[in-house]
Amino acid sequence: MKLRSSVPLIIGRITYIAGLADILANVLTPVKIRAKEFDKYLPIFVNSAAFATAIFTGVAMIILARNLVRRKHRAWAMTIFILTLNIVSDLFRLHYHPFQVSGAALLLVMLILFRKEFYAQSDPTVKLRPLYGFIFTFIVMFIAGVLILLNRHKDAFVGSPSLKDIALTVLYGFIGLTGPLQFTSDRMTDIVSTTLTILGFFIVVIPFAMFFRRVKPTAVMTSDECESVKQLIAHDADQDSLGYFATRRDKSVIWSPNKKAGIAYRVQNGVMLASGDPFGEFSLWPDAIEAFLEEAKQHAWTPAVMGASDRGGEVWVEHAGMLAVDIGDEAIINVKDFTLEGRTMGNVRHMINRINRKGYSATTCRWHELDEATKNELRVLAKKWRYGAPERGFSMSMDRFGEDSDGNAFITITRQENEIKGLLYFVPWSTHSLSLDRMQRERGADSGVNELMIVTAVEYAKANGFKYVSLNFAAFRSLFERADKISAGPVVRSTRNFIRFMSNFFQVESLYRFNAKFDPEWQTRYVLYPKARDLPSVTWAALRAEKFISSFRSHSV
Repeated sequence: MKLRSSVPLIIGRITYIAGLADILANVLTPVKIRAKEFDKYLPIFVNSAAFATAIFTGVAMIILARNLVRRKHRAWAMTIFILTLNIVSDLFRLHYHPFQVSGAALLLVMLILFRKEFYAQSDPTVKLRPLYGFIFTFIVMFIAGVLILLNRHKDAFVGSPSLKDIALTVLYGFIGLTGPLQFTSDRMTDIVSTTLTILGFFIVVIPFAMFFRRVKPTAVMTSDECESVKQLIAHDADQDSLGYFATRRDKSVIWSPNKKAGIAYRVQNGVMLASGDPFGEFSLWPDAIEAFLEEAKQHAWTPAVMGASDRGGEVWVEHAGMLAVDIGDEAIINVKDFTLEGRTMGNVRHMINRINRKGYSATTCRWHELDEATKNELRVLAKKWRYGAPERGFSMSMDRFGEDSDGNAFITITRQENEIKGLLYFVPWSTHSLSLDRMQRERGADSGVNELMIVTAVEYAKANGFKYVSLNFAAFRSLFERADKISAGPVVRSTRNFIRFMSNFFQVESLYRFNAKFDPEWQTRYVLYPKARDLPSVTWAALRAEKFISSFRSHSV
């Protein structure tokens, strides 16, 4: 049974290798003398079409291979068609390509025998996928065209053309025009021209197929769903601090049957990545998880969770059998116990006294209590203070700032001589707490501004009956704490040093050190995944979702 479950991976890898081998065999193998003699008896179009089709099917198999690994039924059906086309085209050259034909036939038989393993629905599509398909196909076909001329028809060149002339001939040939390259016979000119034109036709076949494929677009949260999520998390006293981040509009939602609980997620690189804990009635979380797993199974996605708490993680582990790895801790201030007194808060007191002497002051209020002029100014500053850095986040941040639909958000503003120098933006955490979304300040602001804003926000929370204020997430906090102890071994210290080096590019250690100054409680956060072998793909998907890594979306069928 275990071997059978690996069949899609094996077939996918074989398909990729077969496609690559098919391209290389056709563009790198010189035309043999007996093949030339045989070709004389074939019409030019038939010969060129068969040759160009063999290259096209190789490109198609490379694209389809990844989706075969992911058990996509549509990819399976298209591979059956492509392999049949490949065999027919290669039969015209059976006298010197017998292994290609037999290999393709064997792969075709394997696909038919194990057809039940390819059951998954196609992934939602994206608008730019046809463009990506065109770029990929064009690059491969262009390289193939150049190699065809250099390896198969070099003896038929008139003179010694430059690489530029060869490249221009390929480009012109794609659209049916004659390039600067000249050949020793009219027949050879016609063969090259016809082959290149057919390759040019195939360049647009794949993008058109992607454009017209009948697959539903990527589901995103509707306005009604967003309001439903807000209502559920607003009335749940035990809601997780990341609950409001489930309302990001670039997420999808899967619901329990009665829509009293749900899970926010995004599909990233074949991973169905849930965001934080489920929301809604705790007793219905298993129903939402079951619906989540069923959706993942239908598409052969890998189910995973990013940023689960202890409470949510236990439910996932119990009902989905997932494995957990802790990725860091969330700093949470217990408002009732917070005080600036004591030695541990000495640094914070010093920074606040220093910043107050320089004329800084801070205030906190709900977003809807601000006047429109201040709102507009803050929106402009929030964008400006990114200083060119991309907006990151998925599980622990919002995809928007200062919208009127989020009127119950809270804002802490620090000013110097009536000029805004920094801001903290909190989203509501149930009805009794605040959860930090963003912390920004002017680049030239004095150090201590962030400390002033946090203390001001906590004092506001205490005066207005709030219980907790959630601050930043500190990745690998436990590692730093272990490495600081005299008992830390070389492995722990080496790992800490590597993370410290990475802190030069991403705020890792600095966030931990900053959060620790406020003597918070620490809430461990986890990544959950089905099997140990899934951890690399889940990690990659999480990094992509959080926008620490960006690249073109891959093709899906």
